[in-house]
Amino acid sequence: MARPESAPVVLAAAQTDPGRKRDLNEDAVLYELTPYGGIFVVADGMGGHRTGEVASRLAVDHIAANLRQDLPSPQNLVKAFEAANREIYSAGQAPESRGMGTTATALWLDLPYAILGHVGDSRAYLYRKGEMLQLTNDHSWVAERVRQGVLTEAEARNHRWRNVITNALGSFPQVRVDLIGLKVEPGDLFLLCSDGLTSVLDDPVIAEVLRNYPPEQAVPRLIALANEWGGPDNISVVVAAVGPHIPSQQRPYALAVEAARGGPVSLQLGQEPEGVTTQVIEPERPKGFWQRWSTWLLLLLWGGLLAYVLYSQFGPGKPIGP
Repeated sequence: MARPESAPVVLAAAQTDPGRKRDLNEDAVLYELTPYGGIFVVADGMGGHRTGEVASRLAVDHIAANLRQDLPSPQNLVKAFEAANREIYSAGQAPESRGMGTTATALWLDLPYAILGHVGDSRAYLYRKGEMLQLTNDHSWVAERVRQGVLTEAEARNHRWRNVITNALGSFPQVRVDLIGLKVEPGDLFLLCSDGLTSVLDDPVIAEVLRNYPPEQAVPRLIALANEWGGPDNISVVVAAVGPHIPSQQRPYALAVEAARGGPVSLQLGQEPEGVTTQVIEPERPKGFWQRWSTWLLLLLWGGLLAYVLYSQFGPGKPIGP
């Protein structure tokens, strides 16, 4: 049965809110619909003195601008993140902008495929057939400790270092990007959000809202719930719902691209949707002085220590034998 021309391929909504505790909103969101899907981005800036606000807006604008110019592919999504990283890193070299950075999570829908790029601790979820799955891994100190089994989820939520980000756009000249791809099914629903939502609302609560409301109602309800629970941080939410009829294309794009280190691996989600893959694009960073010479310095120190011990034991004037 042909898809009715009036039926939208994707329904979407987006909103960002400063929350209850902060006067400045350093988050930014964007979505643009296309005949075969759309572009969806969430960014959560950091740095203070309005630099976080600048960083998140640069991320959203440059990622979207680059995606508009290219055909959907994993390589082009990574290129968009790299372009945004260069802009933010360059802007952060000014004395008043030191420490500028931002998270960024972007969804590129080219139905029947979806590609996600991810840096930081903003998140992307997939709601499919009554089950909500977190597609991204947080790049934060506490999330890494949870994956290592050092902290529990409850401990991480209240840990004093819960806001320490281990990967962000603008922190270094190059950036590590998590790349995720999957085959989309009719009725799939994607949620992109900053940690202002997930730090106060549990997954079952979020899933209940997504289950019962269309995107234009789900987005403000999620933000209202986060504010009811204190709204300690800026809150950003983007929801994209795929319709019941997915257009077929004659140009399916490969969802895996050879990574700088290793190939694609399955997402460890327990019951992840079939066809989900993820990989990390991690270019080599230029090595500083200590990275280049630390091994040789350690060898010299150990050699000097060994020579001192031998000299003190067997040097001139030392008796040999009992």
